[in-house]
Amino acid sequence: MRGVGGGPRGAVRADDAPGAVPRARDRRGRGYGPAAFLRDRAPSLVALLASVACAAVVMRGSGVSGQATGLVVCVMLLCFALDLACSYLPRRRFWRQVERAVGDPREALGASDVVDAPGYPEGVAAWEALDAVSRAGQAHVAAARRDADDYRSFVEAWVHEVKTPIAAARLICENEPGPSSGRLQRELDRMDGYVEQALYYARSGSVSRDLLIRRVRVGDFVGAALRAHKRSLIDARVSVRLGEGMGLTVFADAKWMAFVVGQLAENAAKYRAPGGSGRTPELRFDARAVDAGRADERVELDVSDNGMGISAADLPRVFDKGFVGENGRVAGQARSTGIGLYLVRELCEKMGLSVRASSRQGEGSRFTISFPTDRERLGDL
Repeated sequence: MRGVGGGPRGAVRADDAPGAVPRARDRRGRGYGPAAFLRDRAPSLVALLASVACAAVVMRGSGVSGQATGLVVCVMLLCFALDLACSYLPRRRFWRQVERAVGDPREALGASDVVDAPGYPEGVAAWEALDAVSRAGQAHVAAARRDADDYRSFVEAWVHEVKTPIAAARLICENEPGPSSGRLQRELDRMDGYVEQALYYARSGSVSRDLLIRRVRVGDFVGAALRAHKRSLIDARVSVRLGEGMGLTVFADAKWMAFVVGQLAENAAKYRAPGGSGRTPELRFDARAVDAGRADERVELDVSDNGMGISAADLPRVFDKGFVGENGRVAGQARSTGIGLYLVRELCEKMGLSVRASSRQGEGSRFTISFPTDRERLGDL
């Protein structure tokens, strides 16, 4: 049985920090080679050489000819060399297997399953220790995954339950209109958006649960996203323009893509052009086929706005979890969580897509999602 090669999603070890090198890899190239073996046997080698020298001196002192003495010395050294070789070869094989197993983080917890138990005492002790660590690690990983699955199931169940009172509150506002019903509806929409974020954040850790990739029109999931976030766009007076390419088809999950595009639309409304800029807030969608007929053929969807834009210092980090940047700290944007764009990247990667951002502060932002047209890429999902 192969070992489990990873921990719970989101767990970061010190060795996995950006720029860090796994400890096992630090030792690669410095394993149990001939030099290390000889250093380990240095006391024994000194004793053996001393015994050979003593034997030669005794033989010469006893009147044995130099030729006979040399022959005996050579035979003794040959026997010692054969003994070293017989000791070194099984040890080299064992430690090379260990290095290969622990050098790959995905195989480290199953090291004892791919390393043969050696036939010498200290090797057996090392293998038993490695096996105990592997079994304990696999048990911890399995427990962590069960906890993560239980937590994900709880979040999904909670999301479905909390949607019921949100829907009921919406019905109450519609049936009993009043001066505060509009504001209450907007707050309910915000609440529903955060609930959706929680749901997709939980689902992003398990592709097989909800992911259904098939051919879908770009205009279909763009339209679904705009309908879901129409209140925010209307309140922000954002003008929506659908450019060319809405009829193109791509391979994606329509529901996940509607959520992804919805997050970008929500950001366009939230970070729209300031009132004194003289620009009418605008959100534009354009799709196009790129490199048709080539191996990297793809469809690219541009989601662009003319809002506040992103500073050059913040742009490389906009997809980091929890990063809000300068725009998220300005007055009126305290509700920024830094989760929306993180989920955009995570969900795109789960679908085999790529997303990139470009922006000029004060002029607007553009997010480009690339949909490869090669269906073979889906085999890795």
